[in-house]
Amino acid sequence: MGWLYQKIKDSFFLILGTHTCAHLLQNTLGVMIFARPRFAVSLLEEGDLSAAQPDIVNQIAEIKREHNPSVIFLLSSCTPEVMKVEFEGLAHSLSTPELPVLFVPASGLDYTFAQSEDSVLQALLPFCPVAPPEDKRVVFLGSVNDAIAADFTLEAQRLGIPVAGFLPAPHFSELPPIGPNTIIAPLQPFLPKVATLLQNERNAQVLNSLFPFGPDGCRAFWEDLAAEFGIKVDLAEREAAAWERIKDHTDLLRDKKVFLTSDTLMELPLARFLRACGANVVECSTPSINRRFHSRELALLDGVRLVEQPNFDRQMRDIVAEKADLVISNMITTNPMVGHGIVAKWGTEFAFMPIHGWAGVNTLATTFTRALRRHAQLDPLGMDPIWMTGMMPSAPSGVISSASEG
Repeated sequence: MGWLYQKIKDSFFLILGTHTCAHLLQNTLGVMIFARPRFAVSLLEEGDLSAAQPDIVNQIAEIKREHNPSVIFLLSSCTPEVMKVEFEGLAHSLSTPELPVLFVPASGLDYTFAQSEDSVLQALLPFCPVAPPEDKRVVFLGSVNDAIAADFTLEAQRLGIPVAGFLPAPHFSELPPIGPNTIIAPLQPFLPKVATLLQNERNAQVLNSLFPFGPDGCRAFWEDLAAEFGIKVDLAEREAAAWERIKDHTDLLRDKKVFLTSDTLMELPLARFLRACGANVVECSTPSINRRFHSRELALLDGVRLVEQPNFDRQMRDIVAEKADLVISNMITTNPMVGHGIVAKWGTEFAFMPIHGWAGVNTLATTFTRALRRHAQLDPLGMDPIWMTGMMPSAPSGVISSASEG
């Protein structure tokens, strides 16, 4: 949900959690300093969650009074989901035509940091107008910041592609019309469920292309999207110019051993971009792979070791054995690895950075190479990686590794 609190400017997100929902609440609190006053956490007592409903009703009333949103999202976290507390019915009873209150399941048992956006967009779908069959336009699927959204709109206009809008839209009242001739162009790789729902419920057509990350991804994305409208374009020169602009970064990444651990569901297109840069992607692990939604990315990752729901203990041993030059990991494990001299970077950062489209190419490349350059500056201080010191790290305290790998 990285950009949703910024993207839907008249919304309010209320997360229902308990003191045991540590992972979700930590991630939430980390972004709340930027999101105020449209993001809050309601800490509930675990003894009798159903008894907390009157408190939630009062909190919703306070949100309406003090923040005047156009839509409220009620997100449940782990413990309410496990105890099967009926918050969906509560949301329905509080919802009005003037102010919808939409229930969004966001349990940490089933959802990653990014996947909650899929659930939010599914909740928004019933409020999208139905486009008539003759209305053939594109709807860009997935939240990006305003500058990147403007870049996509301008690029579509330049190519002659008609745009219906974005899902999510900047305001609840601006949700795009979607119908049987709408072309859905996914911008984010973690939205397979809402994409399938758009196909099944609105008969919309989902673009099958690369995600628009990096020069190679952007070229494929725009050429494939233009073809859906009968427009033939060749963006080879545009791609070559973009690669030339980031040559300093690709030179640094070339032949580097990169290890991507499971985190945000953005790993597949990130690995594909790294491979196009000339890096050696040792392993790309991700929470889940949708063979249809990710098919074009998978085709370009042939030969790369792909792992779903990896075992972190095994990964740590492989990172050491392979002597990885760069590890993309989650917020919990990255800092301990850096402390052991491993060059590591938060995968979550990619969910917040403007890395999409032609405008995001330089930011995408820089986000990878910044960690390598920073570590190179630390080398004179005597920070040797663990494979030079002979130390083998154990899993960081508090990390529970997966029992199996898919």
